[in-house]
Amino acid sequence: MLSKDWLHIETTNRCTLKCPACPRTVWHDLIKRPVEKADLNIDHLKSFLDCESMKNVKGFRLCGDYGDTIYYPKLFDMIKMFRNKIFEIHTNGSRRSKEWWEELNSLLTKEDKIIFAIDGLGEENLKYRINADWDSIITGIDIVTKGPAKIECHTLIFDFNFNKLDEIKQWAESKGMAWQSKKSMRFGNKKTMPKDKNLVDEHELYKSEYANKDYMEIAPRCLEASVITSDGYFMPCDWIRNPLTFFRSELYLDRQKWIDKLKISDVTLDQAYGVLAEWIENVKHKGVKGEAEVLCKMKCRAC
Repeated sequence: MLSKDWLHIETTNRCTLKCPACPRTVWHDLIKRPVEKADLNIDHLKSFLDCESMKNVKGFRLCGDYGDTIYYPKLFDMIKMFRNKIFEIHTNGSRRSKEWWEELNSLLTKEDKIIFAIDGLGEENLKYRINADWDSIITGIDIVTKGPAKIECHTLIFDFNFNKLDEIKQWAESKGMAWQSKKSMRFGNKKTMPKDKNLVDEHELYKSEYANKDYMEIAPRCLEASVITSDGYFMPCDWIRNPLTFFRSELYLDRQKWIDKLKISDVTLDQAYGVLAEWIENVKHKGVKGEAEVLCKMKCRAC
C-alpha cells in the first residue's frame, strides 16, 4: 500500500489575487468566466482520513493551485479538528484583518509553519502578485512572527527582482522570517521571465518534441504530487490540474476509470492509494508505449 507522511490539501479555490500563471487566471482567460467557488467539505475530509493510512500522516501542507487557504471559511475549524497534526500554511498573506491573524496565532503550535510568498517589497510585490495588498501582508507577518509557529518567506525569481534578492532577504530576516529564493518555470507573462536562463527552472519547461509519440521512461512522482482538491477529489497529480493540461489528460478523458473513483466523499485514503497505485503503473506503461502525457514528460521523465 502506498503512503506518505505529508498530505497536500487545497482547502479552497478562493483567492483575491490574479497572478498571471495561476490556473485560476488561466481558466478565466480561456473560458472568459471566473472559476466557480469551491470549499473543501470538512466532514468529507474527516471521513476520507478515517483509515489506516492516516496513522502515517504527520502533517498537512495547505497550498492551493487555484486558491489561498487563508480564504477558506473553515480553516480554523479544520485546524481544531486535526490539531494532532502539523500544519504548513502557504499564503500570499493579503486582505486578512489583525483579528483574523491573532485568532490563527492562537491555534498554532511551534511545530507549525507559515510560508509567505513575497516576490518584492511594497509595490514591487504587485508585479506578479497582482491585486496583493502590502499593508495587510505586513500586518499578518508582524502578528504571526510573534506567535509560536515557524515563519518563512519564499521569493520566486523574476526579471524584475533577480538583482534585489539580497534586499528581500535582509528585509525578511529583519522581520524574523527564514528566507529562500526559488527558480520558476511558470511566468504567465514572458516580460517577467529572467533573461538569464540560469535563473529559470529550464528542466521542467515545455519542449516541442514532447508532443511526439516516442518512447520515454517515466519515473512517476505521483505520490509526492497527489493532492486533495477543494472540490473534493484525491487527484493523482497536482501539476496536471492546470486547464491547459487537465482537460486533455487521461485523468479527465477517462474520468470514470480514474477521477470518479477518487471522490473523498465516497472512499477513504486507503482506497484512494489503491487507485493511485494503478495510475502509477498506467503512467509507466504509457511511457513505454510512447503515449506518455506531455506533462509527465516535462515533470517525471527519468534522467
